[in-house]
Amino acid sequence: MQALPRLALLVGSSRHGGNGAGLAEWLSSLLERRLNTLRKAVEIVVVDPTKPPHPVGPVVDGSKVPAQIPDSSSYSSLVIRHWSEFVSSCSAFAIITPEYNAGYPGELKNSLDHLYREWSGKPVMLVTYGGGGGLRCSAALQTVLQGLKMHVVESPVGITLPKQFTGGPERVQPGHVYPEFLSPYEELINKAADTLKDKILVDVKSAEVKDVVRPN
Repeated sequence: MQALPRLALLVGSSRHGGNGAGLAEWLSSLLERRLNTLRKAVEIVVVDPTKPPHPVGPVVDGSKVPAQIPDSSSYSSLVIRHWSEFVSSCSAFAIITPEYNAGYPGELKNSLDHLYREWSGKPVMLVTYGGGGGLRCSAALQTVLQGLKMHVVESPVGITLPKQFTGGPERVQPGHVYPEFLSPYEELINKAADTLKDKILVDVKSAEVKDVVRPN
């Protein structure tokens, strides 16, 4: 039986006590509902930035830049080999990340910078959040993703957090009822998910055709 195309949801921040874990759970549930409405069409994997296969930590091997690595087995680090194999196995990505000081978290940038060829040509939808919707983070991150030759889904979603969820005591908590302020963003998420699904299915069909016509 052929494996389902895999969508990896990359969580941008590893900060404890923030909104990231709850928002990732919320986004994952929306993607599951939208992409697998009638049947299981896409495998969705949430990537915790503090656990394998995520390569926690900075890029330390300077013997070769990632663009010079021809395949997963050529990385010097076993951790990076596993990360490369995982990313290579994914058909598409979604990123949910906060805005940190008009940019994006370092652990998210590191996860991207450990690799190069593995990202190329892969579609990605982007969801940012913060007091201003994470718009500056979104703009900066889109430049990076395009530099990796990824296909960024149009109309990235920026979630504006109420003040009590940034400077106050409230947080979007996993396993709890999602706050009402997230409801207006569901339609935007669904629209981006539909575009992402179309790209995934086109790529899968293209790969199937190549397999059929490949000479023995």
